Amino acid sequence: MTRREERKESDERTPRETFLSRGEVSRLFGVSNSTVTRWARLGLLLALRTPGGHYRFPAEETLKAAARASAGELSRLD
Repeated sequence: MTRREERKESDERTPRETFLSRGEVSRLFGVSNSTVTRWARLGLLLALRTPGGHYRFPAEETLKAAARASAGELSRLD
């Protein structure tokens, strides 16, 4: 098995989680960047901080939250 095949096989076994930036999340919800930051600080959206201090939001969880918000729960986030 070549190194490339080994790497591809290991990638398939451990899917990497993708993250969204604060700007991507703000466009997703239709709110300002500062609102997304506030939601993250309040724990209303799951967020990680990079060593540089930037917020990163797990894509899967954030998309689920956006789906719930579009179903009428947006007022609970603010």
